[in-house]
Amino acid sequence: MGRRMIVDVQNHVIPLSAMGPIAESGILDFSLSSPVIRWRGFSFRSEADYLDVPLHMQVCRDAGLTHVMLNQAMVLTMLNEIVAMPTIEVAKIHNDCMAQIRDQYPDMVFPYGTVKPHDGRMAVLEAERCINNLGFRALSIDTSYGTTDRVFNHTPETFEFWEYVNAKQIPVFIHPPFLGYGWEWMDRYKFEETVSRPADTALCVSLMIMSGLFDRFPHLKIILAHMGGAFTMCLPRLQFGHRLGYDGFLAYQKPKNMKIPMEYVKENIWVDTMGFDPAGIKHAIAVFGLEHVLLGTDYGPVPISPKEHIDIICNDLGLTEEDQDKILGLNAKNLFGLNDPE
Repeated sequence: MGRRMIVDVQNHVIPLSAMGPIAESGILDFSLSSPVIRWRGFSFRSEADYLDVPLHMQVCRDAGLTHVMLNQAMVLTMLNEIVAMPTIEVAKIHNDCMAQIRDQYPDMVFPYGTVKPHDGRMAVLEAERCINNLGFRALSIDTSYGTTDRVFNHTPETFEFWEYVNAKQIPVFIHPPFLGYGWEWMDRYKFEETVSRPADTALCVSLMIMSGLFDRFPHLKIILAHMGGAFTMCLPRLQFGHRLGYDGFLAYQKPKNMKIPMEYVKENIWVDTMGFDPAGIKHAIAVFGLEHVLLGTDYGPVPISPKEHIDIICNDLGLTEEDQDKILGLNAKNLFGLNDPE
């Protein structure tokens, strides 16, 4: 019997050398033991787990991970706004960076290709380069883009991207941006991370469902970070809103989805387990179904070993070993077409 397959579908690492434009912008504070990003009144500490690739990968190996799926989508908005670099150029640079890390750890690293759907044809071309040339198996986008003129992922300018991934049935991981909506009131207590980002996920996916995006592109496969963020708890409210109906509402206020919201959840949406909360993971299993729940750790920016997440799944959920294996790796294997560990 081979090694147990353990796939981390949400993992982040970026060499400090790749953060050159951010460092040159002056928003990195190097006065502490670890660099701190200070931007728009917020602080984000970048630990060695996030910036030191060999250290990062060794921790992943020691934790028992067999497949590490790297994701860097949230850098797009930051670099676009901080140094006025077009998002498509940021995407190309970081996709090449992820490919270089993959080449150093070919048995273990499986990056997502990063694009911004609103870049239209350019986003599709970069997605094709990631899948066809770089050999990536999935793509990654933010739940929204822009701290001032925010846009979400359900509008017509995103349709060319969604048409491409729908036709190719390429999984798309959706992660909230560095600053989600409402960030103006969240410059303390890490609220931009703990409150704004889950709320951004909820609004993003709710707009995708109610605007009819999944009806237009019925083969979409999306993965939500952080147990689905606040969307998991908003879903029952979408359900009873559907039940009550929209008589008397203006045309633009009426939803365009053809099915009840829960049906899209069962068909089109997966979630990861990031959250350190057994009760939350159990709820995610109840809402999305066991086969749609994937191990995700947020390791890197969250400098806590993936081993802690694995232990929760194995020891705190009351799952059979067969069901543990599904969440730890087999669900991801089926979704992303991954090979068994060597």
